[in-house]
Amino acid sequence: MERTRVSRREFLGASALAAGLATAAPGAPQPPQETRPMKVKFGLNLLVYSAAFTKDDVHLIKKVADMGYDGVEILFADLGILDTKATRKACEEAKMGLTACCVMVPEANPCSPKPDVRKAAVERLKQMVDICAEMGGEAIAGPLYAPVRELTGKAPTDDERKWCADALRAAAEHADKAKINVAIEPLNRFETYVVTTIGDAAKMCKAVDHPRLKVQVDTFHANIEERDTAASIRACGPLVGHFHACENDRGTPGTGHVPWKEVFAALKDIQYDRWVTIESFATGILDLCAAACIWRPIYDSADKLAKDGLAFLKRMAAEA
Repeated sequence: MERTRVSRREFLGASALAAGLATAAPGAPQPPQETRPMKVKFGLNLLVYSAAFTKDDVHLIKKVADMGYDGVEILFADLGILDTKATRKACEEAKMGLTACCVMVPEANPCSPKPDVRKAAVERLKQMVDICAEMGGEAIAGPLYAPVRELTGKAPTDDERKWCADALRAAAEHADKAKINVAIEPLNRFETYVVTTIGDAAKMCKAVDHPRLKVQVDTFHANIEERDTAASIRACGPLVGHFHACENDRGTPGTGHVPWKEVFAALKDIQYDRWVTIESFATGILDLCAAACIWRPIYDSADKLAKDGLAFLKRMAAEA
């Protein structure tokens, strides 16, 4: 019987094919899939230390940097008290990023039936974009569609949605010039009637149809309004542009019942790579506590919340 000679190359090729077929066979053990770690940045909202960010609070930026954060978030409420130059200098020296947590006011309401009030809202949105850009910031975020707790007793009308979309489109177009994003944050039903779910925010973004307008997810509000926060994040997908990591009682992340593992798995699934920012509030400032409806201590100290919260969120991101 004549034997067929097989070259070394043919033998190795056949062996590799056989190994591949064995691996692909039903029930055969599969090699572990390579997973890439989440590439997110961690920020701290400075409301945990101060009710308003002024030049006197600029030192907090280095303090937060020394804790291991990548950036800070500051409140844009009274725009006249902000010091853009000092803030930018402090961020640059500490190599920290910056985002802005912004609020609207009754005299500048995008949903108002009065044209002059809506015009003022557009101007305020543009001003906040400009201030953020001057500080070297990356995004303005928050309930940019209406003042907090200004309720009409009814669901938003088609006119209100249109007025809101028009204002946000103008803001997004303006933000595009500065290359920063505008992210709208759904609030719970007790604080707004306009945008209360992640899905509501996504619909608004689609109505505006501008790449600079994004959705901000806040787990405190989502804990109230979403049936499945992780599913809502996945449904929103690439529209998610900012993220507030807040425990269900606004205390230290990881000490309550927010489903953090599921939430971070969803963020990883949509390839989220922006800010994960802790938001809590200084419990020793009565006016701030009243605004946030905080009536009891929710953490041991602001420093402990910042350090423990960061360690927990970094672990969640690493394990996702």
